Amino acid sequence: MQAFADCPADTLAGIRYLLTDIDDTLTEDGRLAASTLAALEHLTDAGIQVIPVTGGCAGWCDHIARSWPVAAVIGENGAFAFRRDGKRLLTTWWEDAERLRAQQREVLAVTERLLAAYPQAALAQDQPYRLADVAVDHAQAVGPLAPDTIDALLQGFQAAGIQARASSIHINAWQSDFDKARMATRLLAETFGLSEADQQREVMYIGDAPNDAPMFATFAHAVGVANLLPHSERLNHEPAWLTERSHGRGVADIVSALLASRQPTTGPRAARSTESGESR
Repeated sequence: MQAFADCPADTLAGIRYLLTDIDDTLTEDGRLAASTLAALEHLTDAGIQVIPVTGGCAGWCDHIARSWPVAAVIGENGAFAFRRDGKRLLTTWWEDAERLRAQQREVLAVTERLLAAYPQAALAQDQPYRLADVAVDHAQAVGPLAPDTIDALLQGFQAAGIQARASSIHINAWQSDFDKARMATRLLAETFGLSEADQQREVMYIGDAPNDAPMFATFAHAVGVANLLPHSERLNHEPAWLTERSHGRGVADIVSALLASRQPTTGPRAARSTESGESR
């Protein structure tokens, strides 16, 4: 991972879509700073489309799509995408919604058996508001649990033929073949009209945890906030860049750089680019 401060200005100037995780990327200790939300609005005002990509529940994503300055939101690790069209909320499902709900019931049955074996874990408190996946809390209202316990739970799901990924707070489990990256590339193509080449040039992704690895692997311009470092040994793919600061402060640095790339080429970043011979 290279320092995000060294990301070339011409790369930043080409970004038209900022995709970002939420928990411990935009937020810290579960709270979203007003300055972070304002930064997202500044991006929207500058013509950069913001799309949160989260393991968060459908209930939360409904609120985000309606109320935040975003173009869309992908929820439950890729099960669906919500976007506002005037006063209406439109939903893109990965596959038939009833099939996803039936699969969710099967995953819940496996989850109950695993929680009986590992009672220090618990269903996430937002589980009643989920439509497709199951979330096991390991560091939100419980724990934090030991890495060995998290690994044992992941292996338990996988042994039952269930996909499972650990975020900074939850283990998300589901049966279908969706993930954050598959739904992101589909949404960008089908809804926003981006070709595969466009997505590599014009999309930046920000994340903080092992469940962001599919996004890090998919998008060339992927960035980790500094609090990704403690999870680096659990990553199967690293982002290209790493911010100096953590959580929403790291996101603010990314936003500042993106906005600065739209300004006249003056200042320290422009000087660095000129010295290194980068094309402006």
